[in-house]
Amino acid sequence: MMNGNAYTEQGEFDLALDYYQKALDIRIKILGEMHPETALSYNNIGIILKEKAQYDKAIEYHQKAIEIQKKIFGEDYPELANYYLGIGNAYKDKMELDQAMEYYQKAYSIRKRAYSENHPLVAKDIINIATIYSEKGDFENAMSYFQNALRIQKQTLDEGHPDMAITYNNLGNIYEKDGQHDLALAFYLNALDIKKSVVGEMHPEVADYYTNIGNIYAAKSDNEQALDYHRKALDIKIQFYGQKHPAVVLPYLNIAQIYYKQQEYSEALSYYQKSIAANIKNFNPEATNTYANPVIADYYNAQNLLSSLRGKAKALVGKYKQNEVEQDLMTAYACYLKCDTIIEIIRKTSTSKTDKIEFGKISSKIYDEAIDVCFKLDQLQKNILGSKYLKQAFYFSEKNKAGVLLEALASSEAKKFAGIPDNLLEEERNLKNQIAALETKLAETYDEKTEGAIRDELFKLNRAYDKLIADFEKNYPEYHEMKYNNESLSVEQLQSVLDDETAIREYFIGDSLISILPITKDKIVMEKSVPDDAFDLQIFSFRKAITSNSLSDVKQYVKDAYKYYNLLFPTALPGNIIRLVVIPDGNLGLIPFEALLTEAYSGKYEQFHKYPYLIKKYEISYNYSARLFYKQSKASVPAENNGSWLGYAPVFNNVSNLMINENYISQLPATEDEVNTIKKEFEAKSHMVEAKFFDDASEAYLKSKEVKNFKYLHIATHGFVNSEKPELSGIILSQKKTDSNDGVLYTGEIYNMELNSDLVVLSACETGLGKVSKGEGIIGLSRALLYAGTNNIIVSLWKVADESTSELMIDFYAHLLSNETLTKSVYANSLHASKVNMIDGKKFSHPIFLVRRLFWWGSNWNGNQKLEFRY
Repeated sequence: MMNGNAYTEQGEFDLALDYYQKALDIRIKILGEMHPETALSYNNIGIILKEKAQYDKAIEYHQKAIEIQKKIFGEDYPELANYYLGIGNAYKDKMELDQAMEYYQKAYSIRKRAYSENHPLVAKDIINIATIYSEKGDFENAMSYFQNALRIQKQTLDEGHPDMAITYNNLGNIYEKDGQHDLALAFYLNALDIKKSVVGEMHPEVADYYTNIGNIYAAKSDNEQALDYHRKALDIKIQFYGQKHPAVVLPYLNIAQIYYKQQEYSEALSYYQKSIAANIKNFNPEATNTYANPVIADYYNAQNLLSSLRGKAKALVGKYKQNEVEQDLMTAYACYLKCDTIIEIIRKTSTSKTDKIEFGKISSKIYDEAIDVCFKLDQLQKNILGSKYLKQAFYFSEKNKAGVLLEALASSEAKKFAGIPDNLLEEERNLKNQIAALETKLAETYDEKTEGAIRDELFKLNRAYDKLIADFEKNYPEYHEMKYNNESLSVEQLQSVLDDETAIREYFIGDSLISILPITKDKIVMEKSVPDDAFDLQIFSFRKAITSNSLSDVKQYVKDAYKYYNLLFPTALPGNIIRLVVIPDGNLGLIPFEALLTEAYSGKYEQFHKYPYLIKKYEISYNYSARLFYKQSKASVPAENNGSWLGYAPVFNNVSNLMINENYISQLPATEDEVNTIKKEFEAKSHMVEAKFFDDASEAYLKSKEVKNFKYLHIATHGFVNSEKPELSGIILSQKKTDSNDGVLYTGEIYNMELNSDLVVLSACETGLGKVSKGEGIIGLSRALLYAGTNNIIVSLWKVADESTSELMIDFYAHLLSNETLTKSVYANSLHASKVNMIDGKKFSHPIFLVRRLFWWGSNWNGNQKLEFRY
């Protein structure tokens, strides 16, 4: 065993692995599987596999070690903390930060119980947690944890202890990310001095500290000093590991990025290529051939390979701008195709939904750059290859649209057809419900002791759920195949479901440009718009102007609504188009396109009904992605406009002094009339109808299997949104507590419902809002409803005037029921007609009344009139 440890210290991981494997075989033969020494061997192999960037195998070996130790010593055995730490480290290197955090917190929980709070091992666990906060950009929490760890270490360790170097280094990292470069440099240099005094100059950990110092000098634009430190780091890593090793990749990358920043693109390309070669076992291009690209196989670290190929593509684009050699641009395009392959691999191997969403922010930037290259190539080769590169731009844009949601929907669909027994599906539902309840409880608690207990219980449930899903994938191959069969959508496929009167408009917000892909039945083009630098802030100002009734705000709205129309519709649509399907990106999802003005307005500001609203020209609906639109368009449509309807109205007439989220629950008398009137409309058409009022409008019934019997689900109530913690968004139902339900249907609970509705209407405020996540769209109630099984959704972006909402909804259903044949656009048509009626009726012609949206969002008034609001 000593040989294995010695080889590990020397970085000879293949030899170390060989010795550890031999030790494992001997221990199993002599001591048996269930022995602590056998567990130690499994753990050692896991550590080596992590160093070799074989993360999934490393996790597997650590888990074997954990199971042995738990069965022998119990779940609170202190040594288990080291094994959980090994899994956390593997997930951290994979950049699955949520998963890493779970395991780091589990290690911390065990050690805190085993030792005192002020123990150096506990401090190390606190540091691990802090690094995850830092990686996620939560610097306030990261700094708090680091300072706590430093306090413990100063009480228990000497200043020159190697653990102090780790803490100083991490504090330097926090200050670096916060832009405090001089302070960061001081911490890095202090850490370097301690580390060198312990391990000497030629050690890979010293090289890591050189790298951090080099990054500081690069940030300070002292490129000569930066290159000097990065070359020192590279020399040590090569001497320690050789040319082919994941640890060698980063120094090459750092040097390449400095040359790229200096616009020395040929030199940058040389180092990007070396970083790729160091990361892939069988890629050995000639030093001068920077056009060669690797096969994406036998690599060490996918995240670093993605960074290398992206950097290479950007350097090639920079070189093209200097020399206009078309091959540079073509090779950049090839690099982005390779990047796309890696992105897909990372998405499929990541297990945490949150980690996948965070990764979407990185991949979004890559797809932005790829779309720009496609646009340049289209301009160069338009007469040779037609619309090839426009179609590829559409492909890249779609890969940036709701990937996590689409995978979740595919997984849900796969469970229905993979032959998984009902008892296992019921077990999964129960686990998901328990996890959702605990996650909501965790988000609401601020007590450290309670939080720790909840995290421990969540950890157990999440591991049970992970194991169950792994069993599904192993034992039911069809489930695995359907879940990960994330086929791309071609332009031709999309066009096949469009009629002559419908246009898709897909938007992509880049760093400096908005890319727009208008697609009709027989044509695709690409348009570019240049937004103002403060475009995101202007969107929020525009939203504020829409909700106001003051003259100054109305004037600003009129000006901006026309300005944004020109920005988002730079060229006119064909005259035959009457329907628009908008696929927004980022904060564009917060703009009500219906309220844009198609021409400059010079009439009287108070005559809202005369405004040239976009809704007057087009029926408008929204979607998360073209792939989702295509899937829904291919779904079967009932032959007749015949379906059952369930109405829900708690009304809250017997509620007093009850608060939720620091807001009193106000009465909603108009909702009773609203639901009753719509109910009578459906009864007149001989549809099956049910309505729940007051205490009967309960959370328990809405979660029951009975709701699956209704084609239409209409919920008229209060809603609320938590943009920072979407899982705490919800809709308020009956407050009569007769069971374990709390009278609030939270987002996490909706994900676990099984709806079979063709349309869900949330006649409540702000239910279309949520957390805007780049690459995924708005994460909130509407997304949860879609996952739960509904096909179409009408929700709200703002606080809703009770009277106007009721009038709009009653008119909407009247139009819906008057259609003789149910077509795929009946909801857009009916909502469009209802909105136009509101404009023509003048009473509700202010722009705020137009923005209740089909499928995603919508809203109504929030002005200065004395109206009852649904919050």
